[in-house]
Amino acid sequence: MRLSTAIKLVNVLIVLALVSAFAVSFLVAINSFGVVSSIRVGEPSATPSESSVEISLPINLSNPGPFAVSGVRIYGELRGVGGDLIASASSTPFSVAAGEIGAQRRLAVRINFSQIPHESLRAIFSQAGNLTLLARAEAVLDPFIHMSAEASGKMPWEPPVRGFQLGDPDLLSHNSTHIFASIPVRFENPSIISVEGSVGVLFVDADSGNEIGSGYMGVSAPPRSVFEGAMQSYFRLPENMTEMLVESRAYRCNATLHFSVFGVDVHSVSIPFELHWDPPVGSPYLGSPSVTPYNSTHSLFSLPFGFTNENGIITLEGSVRMDLAIGGAVVSESDPVLMIVPPGQPFSSSLTMIVPNSALSQPGTIVMSMDTQFGSASLEVPFNG
Repeated sequence: MRLSTAIKLVNVLIVLALVSAFAVSFLVAINSFGVVSSIRVGEPSATPSESSVEISLPINLSNPGPFAVSGVRIYGELRGVGGDLIASASSTPFSVAAGEIGAQRRLAVRINFSQIPHESLRAIFSQAGNLTLLARAEAVLDPFIHMSAEASGKMPWEPPVRGFQLGDPDLLSHNSTHIFASIPVRFENPSIISVEGSVGVLFVDADSGNEIGSGYMGVSAPPRSVFEGAMQSYFRLPENMTEMLVESRAYRCNATLHFSVFGVDVHSVSIPFELHWDPPVGSPYLGSPSVTPYNSTHSLFSLPFGFTNENGIITLEGSVRMDLAIGGAVVSESDPVLMIVPPGQPFSSSLTMIVPNSALSQPGTIVMSMDTQFGSASLEVPFNG
């Protein structure tokens, strides 16, 4: 064979080799693209823990062949109701064998609530809707070819606080300025995450707009549970307690509750609320007065009286006395009667004073005065009127 012919044959073989290599590379690339473009997102599942939730994404890939595709990597993102990124993850490289159809890989995307941005955390706790699951499959053919394809899915989302309720308060104790109460709290957690944090409440008088109390409690509500607990609260007593000694009242408030998780205010709700007050001097009554001779110029005047301490926490302490006024001038007064009346207990006694006989036939006013640890109250009764 002549040299020139041999050289031509070598050149032809080189060209054929290059064409074959290109064809194989092209087929491998097409094969790889077919794998990544077959990506599908299945139905996700969730595994909650105290401060996080793991979303397991089933990713389906198919490889109709003819080559095995290695170095495939999956990337996943979880986006909130508003489209904000709240978690992401990626897999290690893996291979998809030739002819493997619907091969499933699972990618775990973990939401760590202590690490996501505050606005995203607030949205998770306050907005219902769908979370968006984005999955991307990539394959790299060194040195130049990089291919990827994406798929997405939806995951229904329920915020973890629903149907918040405040029950009737149980008044526990008091001091000179405040009443302390325990208030039943109930709400549902329909979501897949735990509520681990605290709730603070601010009570504002519905008529005046003034703050009258506040409360606080810790909260731990597992996924898909109903939380029931008791919030320790306090309410400020009015500076003038006179009317509260003898009158029942219902204080209308607006209660604003703030949920805090990892130190972030994640949810708030405002609801109307009433605080019922029963008076320490309830159902007062006066009996029939009696007059008996004391000496030649004066008589002994006695007036029975009584009441029931209808308040559930206050022991009323103080004294009661009686004056008789004629024409605006006090003509007689009784000694004070001391009283210590526990919650729910009745009290009865008589007030006695020595009255000039001349005053018994004149119109006047009997003034009953009560001095207590919460202030004073008085009652005026016509005499000979």
